[in-house]
Amino acid sequence: MDMTQNIWEAKRALTEKSMLATSVERVMILAEIKSDHKDWPQPRRFAYTLRTLLSRVSTPLEPYDLIVGRCVDRVLTDEEEAAFQALIQSPDYRSCLLSSGHCSYDWAALVTLGLPGLRRRAQESLAEKTDPDERVFLESVIEIYDTLRDFMLRYADAAEVREMPLVAQNLRKAATSVPDDFYSALQLLWTVAFVNCTYITPNPTLTVGRLDQILYPLYAADLAAGRLTRETAAALITDYYCKHNLNMGRGEHQVGNATNSTTFDRIYNFDAPQYLLLAGTDHGVSAVNPLTELMAECIVPEFKNPVTVVRYFKGMNEKHPTLWRTLCERSLQSASLMYYNDDNVRATYARMGIPAEDVEGYIHFGCNWPGLGPCSSWAQIGPTSAKYKVYRSEEEAERQKLPYMYSAIRGGWPIYITQILRELADKPEATVDDIYERFFAKWSEHVEQKIDWVVRELEIRRRRPAAVLTYTDCFLTAPIEKGQCHSACSKYHFNFQSFYLFATTVDCIIVVDELVFRQKRLTIQQLLDAVDANFEGYPEVLALCRSVPKYGSDTPLSNAHAKRLSEGASNITIESNKRYLKEHSCFLAPCMQSDTWHLKTGIKIGATVNGRLAYTPCSQNSRPANGSATSGLTGMLNAMLNLPSDGVLSGALNLDVTKKDFVGENGLRVFSALLATYFNRGGLHAQVSSLSREDLIDAQLHPDAHRDLRVRVTGYSGVFVDICKDLQDDIIQRFS
Repeated sequence: MDMTQNIWEAKRALTEKSMLATSVERVMILAEIKSDHKDWPQPRRFAYTLRTLLSRVSTPLEPYDLIVGRCVDRVLTDEEEAAFQALIQSPDYRSCLLSSGHCSYDWAALVTLGLPGLRRRAQESLAEKTDPDERVFLESVIEIYDTLRDFMLRYADAAEVREMPLVAQNLRKAATSVPDDFYSALQLLWTVAFVNCTYITPNPTLTVGRLDQILYPLYAADLAAGRLTRETAAALITDYYCKHNLNMGRGEHQVGNATNSTTFDRIYNFDAPQYLLLAGTDHGVSAVNPLTELMAECIVPEFKNPVTVVRYFKGMNEKHPTLWRTLCERSLQSASLMYYNDDNVRATYARMGIPAEDVEGYIHFGCNWPGLGPCSSWAQIGPTSAKYKVYRSEEEAERQKLPYMYSAIRGGWPIYITQILRELADKPEATVDDIYERFFAKWSEHVEQKIDWVVRELEIRRRRPAAVLTYTDCFLTAPIEKGQCHSACSKYHFNFQSFYLFATTVDCIIVVDELVFRQKRLTIQQLLDAVDANFEGYPEVLALCRSVPKYGSDTPLSNAHAKRLSEGASNITIESNKRYLKEHSCFLAPCMQSDTWHLKTGIKIGATVNGRLAYTPCSQNSRPANGSATSGLTGMLNAMLNLPSDGVLSGALNLDVTKKDFVGENGLRVFSALLATYFNRGGLHAQVSSLSREDLIDAQLHPDAHRDLRVRVTGYSGVFVDICKDLQDDIIQRFS
């Protein structure tokens, strides 16, 4: 089937939609009903608001649609703009539809049970409940299932009017029965995701699941029965991919703002990634199947969504060479693929004490954040305790506003190193071991503070666990069985312990060890004097600091410090987890990700002893600082193998390769071997951008000539010319 029109439309939406495009129907309807029934319990008000909204929005269709579900977005009129501005300033706006993002659903149960089965399960649970809150919770869940059913039936009616009988028939099946074929299951999966990403949650960042596993039985049965061809399945998958891009906006959400980006107020999904998981293992056995290969083939390089997350396992390149070739080829064409090492993730969870059966559904979402999928809840994001309104004092409420997201001080871990050096400056007997001892003491203190916050947070939520309902609750098992919000009743509750700005931190230690303790060319105080002056008047010191081989250069000293620092921090985190996991079902997920905070932090902090000047970017995620990989790409990957293979759940790496180095069949062969070798030796992660520095610089000067240029930002990709200049400059430096 020819999908040219569908793909063209999605590509055009990503590159030509106005920055000020706004989902107008959502805005105007919510502006009208945002204050309705404020005295109702939150679950009941949520269900009412969603029903009213979905019963009134239009059901747009195009004659080439296979998968159905679109949103009307356009530039607002002056009158509509005034209503929009009033809406986003209203205190009722954020409360009428509680956000529900940065998570995954039990997608397998959705396909296995369908909306009727989910509804029946909720009714059975309701029949057993006597608690008033739990009854209201489950009654509201049932109303949401009915709302989704009716929304799809309205769409089916619209398809009939447009003389699209197959589409209408499929919508009715998806709405009213258990999906028994590939087409209706895919439509149901899209509808559930579409509603949240378009009408409920700003920045939904939703993981849409292991679709190659969930849908394969239906796909295989349809092929065997002659109900489906591989070509038709490819068309359906491609249109599913297309739809993920139509409800996006322009710009970038972490560094961008209302002057250069659509923003989440205008389009809830404007720059939010949705993550689709492929491959991996199932209880130690390869889970790759023919649908895995087809979904990989259908990846459209120009798309931002869905982000394909490949769960790589050792030897996957040899066991599935066709799949591996396809994935590597797409990686050199697209910035929307990432790879996680299935073996490393499982080994880390095992060390933490998580049972193997709970690890099977692990996910990565957001900006390379790990989770355990449907059996877990991220404690950092809504609904947090503030939504439950059960604080016992103002002091308790204030204390829960201190989540220690990254580190306890502005500037994070590199600033801790500077503090430690000040403490040691007048101690001539100091050694590098003293730096590590004091650093790990601070790390341990921070870990305890952070996980204690999670425990306190859960205790507060559990005082009234059914007081809050989110859309996510409707598609998880525990909330329906218990009649309680997942943020209070999940099997596991987690937060992240990220090694924020790792390379900048370890480079500081490397420089001190080399120049102060080994070569004895400088004292700690001389280094601090230079740093305090931003190296002005200290050109020799700056040159010395910059001459020391850093993390990523693959030298024995830099590798040893990268290993010692990363292993020490992850060991503390994992050991601290064990008591809390046993007593409270809470844990901190050890990570190495900093998103774009390497820019936001860098512009606020002074110089650091690694030779970084004040108010300039720090290092991003787990990758070496820009310009530090002096031994080339292979040397950088070798250096990164010193990160703990069983101590990090997310070691985000922007793997930037110069496209001219991997041209044609030989280039693809070399790249495939390079990436497979890295993972087979224990590499943690890679997300690839294949570009050239020259093209990026030219795109800054002539943006209209490079509207199709995609680049990896952090856990998501961006259209390069729509990214703000500070971030563009940082990305260009990655290719230096």
